[in-house]
Amino acid sequence: MNLEKKYYHFQKGYQKAVDTVTGTSDRVPVYAQICELLPREMKISAKEIFHDAKSLNIGTFDICDKYGIDIHTVELDTYNIEAEAIGQKLRFHDDIMPDIDRAHPLIQDESDIKKIVTPDFDTAGRCSLVIDLYNIFEELTGVNASIAFCSPFSLAANIRGIETLIMDMCLNPKFAHELMTRVTEELLIPWLEYLKNKFPHTPAFMGADALASLPIVNIKIMDEFIAPYVEKLREAIGSTVCVPNWTGERYAKNPEEVMDIRLRVNPVFVEGQDPDVEALGPEFYKAYAEKHDLPLLLGVGAAFLRAGTPEEVFNRVKHYVKVGGKNGRLWFYLCNIAPGTPMENIKAAVYAVRKYGNNEN
Repeated sequence: MNLEKKYYHFQKGYQKAVDTVTGTSDRVPVYAQICELLPREMKISAKEIFHDAKSLNIGTFDICDKYGIDIHTVELDTYNIEAEAIGQKLRFHDDIMPDIDRAHPLIQDESDIKKIVTPDFDTAGRCSLVIDLYNIFEELTGVNASIAFCSPFSLAANIRGIETLIMDMCLNPKFAHELMTRVTEELLIPWLEYLKNKFPHTPAFMGADALASLPIVNIKIMDEFIAPYVEKLREAIGSTVCVPNWTGERYAKNPEEVMDIRLRVNPVFVEGQDPDVEALGPEFYKAYAEKHDLPLLLGVGAAFLRAGTPEEVFNRVKHYVKVGGKNGRLWFYLCNIAPGTPMENIKAAVYAVRKYGNNEN
């Protein structure tokens, strides 16, 4: 089989994702984040994989096929790319994804803010790897790729240190705003413009921002220091920019208040992940999505997926899908599947979605 055509069958999954927006998909499509599985499944060191755009794509395609996952997402250590491009040191490992060298943050004192300048994206860090990654993805699937990036807060936290950044926001807010502004205007806006020029038909720029979640931050910080800078990105780049993966609303006295702030940075769909969905119930997220006439993405958690029995996984996914899938506007998500997760559990989750996520159920 011609390699260029081998993965075109994923087009069916992407069409289901598109149809979910209008409730016309015949079945709930399954997404999964599988970066952490790549070294084990491919039997290649993580350091090699995360420098090889072709291996990243083909490895992820093959794992998705193995487990029956409908939608391949372009997998990379998204939180590191922009930081590495301006000089932040990373740590590469053989068995796990690369990470920021947290002992040596790029911004150690206020004068270091001058290090945040627009780099030459053709040569800086692994920016060219990102371009190769999306080009290969589009060649192998015939689908326009959604493009991932690191959102302003998580990027600032990675180059400053999360504890130090939060202290800045509490005790030195002027500098904190200056840092957030610099990250947004000197690095992220030029980077997204560069990517938009390379991939003018991308359907979405998806910001990764897990650090911008309760209880790491509070609602005041979300409102004053985090959401406004995503809004700046949306103003500069367009409505295709969204940041969906804040979590922790279960910690709030009024979870809907958190969801309202999240809606400012992702007005495209409503997302809920475990353990929030486990705590608040899928009914909370379904009601919020229906209130705002938006499709819903529900995700089962990595820790539960690894530790639960296949029966427990099946029953939880069944419940989420039956509640969230009413009117056909649901995507399902297996959140960052951890190494050591039993194959039977992944297959149980996918089977539950396929069994109960169709129009007949």
